[in-house]
Amino acid sequence: MEVFLMARQSAVVTITSPAQAEQMLSTDYLRVVPRPKSRGKDAKRMRLLRRARLVEGWLSLDLWLSPEDVAAVKAVKRSGESYSALLVRLVKEQGLL
Repeated sequence: MEVFLMARQSAVVTITSPAQAEQMLSTDYLRVVPRPKSRGKDAKRMRLLRRARLVEGWLSLDLWLSPEDVAAVKAVKRSGESYSALLVRLVKEQGLL
């Protein structure tokens, strides 16, 4: 069920009937749209950090691995080693870097 918030000067009324909402709009009521939720207190900082990293040449990767590949990666990953450190270590071991 859609809920309509209708306002007239300083009074806000909740209406559930679309027909009644249309009727009220034809008079001096206005439809109220709720404010969007804030993005969080860290959103600006994270956005600036992301931009700075891109300028510095950082690369963000999302990987989807099959269950077999996950098992293979976990087999060669050392305890406490991050996935980025694992990738760099394997590339160096293969002589590609």
